Order: sequence, then C-alpha cells, then structure tokens
Amino acid sequence: MTTNNLLLTLHNTHSSSMVKLFAETIMGFPSVCRNVIFSKVTASAASIGIPDAQKTVLSKAHQGSLYFFSDLSDTIEIFKPDIIYLLVSQQFGKNPIPFERINNELKDQKILVIVGGSSPGLTRKELDMGECIYVDRTTSRLNPITLTSVFLFGLLQYRSENQ
Repeated sequence: MTTNNLLLTLHNTHSSSMVKLFAETIMGFPSVCRNVIFSKVTASAASIGIPDAQKTVLSKAHQGSLYFFSDLSDTIEIFKPDIIYLLVSQQFGKNPIPFERINNELKDQKILVIVGGSSPGLTRKELDMGECIYVDRTTSRLNPITLTSVFLFGLLQYRSENQ
C-alpha cells in the first residue's frame, strides 16, 4: 500500500552525504513512502547534497517527490499535516514508534515525520511541535539515517504481517 500521506523530513543538516543517504533510504522503501523533504539544509548539504538527492528521487527507478524548505514552519504551512511525529533517540522520546497507530492514521490522515539532521538534533521548540517517538530496544543514540531506516522497515514489516 503506497501512500502519499507519509511525509518524511530531514531537518537541519549541513552534511551532503546525509542528504543523499536520506533520499536513498526513503527511495529504498517505495511501497511505504515516496516523499522526500528537506528543511533547513545548509553548506555543502545544499550545494552538493540536494542535487544528488534530486537525481536519486527523480530517477526512473524511483519516481518520487522531492521538496526542500528553509524551515519546518514552511513545511508545515505547505503540507498542512494532520499529525506530526518527531523521530528521536530514546533519551528524548516519549513513546516507542507506534507502527499500528501510524499505519491506521495513514489511511486517511497526512503524517509528517521529522528527523533531526545534526547534533544535537532538534531544539526544544521543535520537539514540542509533535509527538516524540523513538526506536524501542536500543541502548545508544542512533544517527538520522538509521532512525529513518528502522522506521520505514518497521512500518513495512507491520504491514506485511497484518495484511
């Protein structure tokens, strides 16, 4: 079940390789998500990473959608999500990723999932924008690409087990 209701956003990065890897990771799960969004991308991430990500997302093999904004407020204003989740390390999260709930919400609601792209990640103000969720059963801080991969794989796994 492919959905355009899932909007994954990498926010606040200056790493060109992280931008490229984020796009490649999302495009690796085309049945889950095809929307790649970047917010507050600076330095080489903007000049090198975005063109590389664009090539990945718009290739014939993937045919996804790529968006980039100057800040999260612009992302929220344009997409008007019904629900916002912030995918964070366990130390900042309130609840483990609720795969069943998210899967059900995606049927009729637009969900924005935000991943912080630099250390220390998201600001306190940004963390207050939605529900902070984390990968359960981890003992160390996970990088943004790992968080994104586990989130997408977990959602895919939930769907395959519950069809």
